[in-house]
Amino acid sequence: MGGLFESLREQVEESARNAVSVYLREIPEYEDVPMAGGERDDQASMYGFAVYIRSRGLDLAPVGRPLSVEDLSVISSAGRRRAELGLSVLSLQRVLGLHTHLRLQEIHKVAGPEDGNDLLRMLGWFGAQGVRARNAYLHGYTDGVGRSRTLATRNELLARALLADEPVEPHLAGLLRPLVASRYVVSVLRVPAPAVPEQDRSAMVSALATGALVAWVSRSELVLLTPGAAGDAVALRQVRAAVASIGRACQIASADGVTGQLAGSLTWAREAARVAPAEDRPARLYVLADLFVEMAVAKTPEIDTWLRDFARQLSDGPDLVSTLHAYYRHDMNRAAASAALRIHPRTLDYRLRRARKVTGIEPGSTLGVRMLGTAVARLLAR
Repeated sequence: MGGLFESLREQVEESARNAVSVYLREIPEYEDVPMAGGERDDQASMYGFAVYIRSRGLDLAPVGRPLSVEDLSVISSAGRRRAELGLSVLSLQRVLGLHTHLRLQEIHKVAGPEDGNDLLRMLGWFGAQGVRARNAYLHGYTDGVGRSRTLATRNELLARALLADEPVEPHLAGLLRPLVASRYVVSVLRVPAPAVPEQDRSAMVSALATGALVAWVSRSELVLLTPGAAGDAVALRQVRAAVASIGRACQIASADGVTGQLAGSLTWAREAARVAPAEDRPARLYVLADLFVEMAVAKTPEIDTWLRDFARQLSDGPDLVSTLHAYYRHDMNRAAASAALRIHPRTLDYRLRRARKVTGIEPGSTLGVRMLGTAVARLLAR
């Protein structure tokens, strides 16, 4: 065995203890999960598995042998136990990411200039067998969540794989074949504080799982992947259903994306959602073209502050902010805006005149669209 493998073997127990410590520190949910055999027993189990997975890699990588059926069964059992103890999909993804990070960190820590061949051999084995181990762990997890949650769990895992531009594991796609597509509308819903409890997040995924791929990418961000292209009415219906399930006004933005390149679409949709107006029944899906000005303003604090001071003038009037929002949202169509506000068109005209009086800017002018439209959007985003 080469020097790199010997050095890693000497560090197995220390690396395993460090891994357990990192999991407990970085995954808050571990503190809330009921331990079937007591906290010490569960941590001992985590430690034992951490030792096992590292030791088996050092047994097999030097001779180029893959993980055996028995190895994959042990890994699958570990995933099943996490599910049976109630670990959420969000925390599961975090665990898998931390494991990969820690393993690479351990290898890098002991590798020297003279270990080039062993390093390539170890990384090559880890890359190929890591995918097999991950799939086995996910198999066990989905088997362990219980029949009532199987579809929702696979839905969320498939959504996360697509959003990370990872290969779709056949085990996940089988039951969800109608939702597997070449293009998606990626919609991000930012939920205001307080955070939605884990139990409610799981229930929302279950309720939405038949019409879209659904994932909580954080405790305050829900992502929907709806097969199709931007402007699809199906995506808007799914978003409305999600907002109704959450029961609060949310900031929402969407981006069209191609499978294999959805990570970039998610980034744009998340950035746009940060400046989108909060709505409890969205009339449309905001996209980058609708919000790029607000996105630029939000990244320039001096301009944002100046615009906020200007927008304070709109508080001096009857519902001027909501009126201007409706006016611009309906492309300055008086009839459509007054209908949305449920007021008479003459009342709308009065409010627009009031906005002009207090700000000195005509709402229907080019300057009005730029200044008042952006100011209202920034107010509603806050």
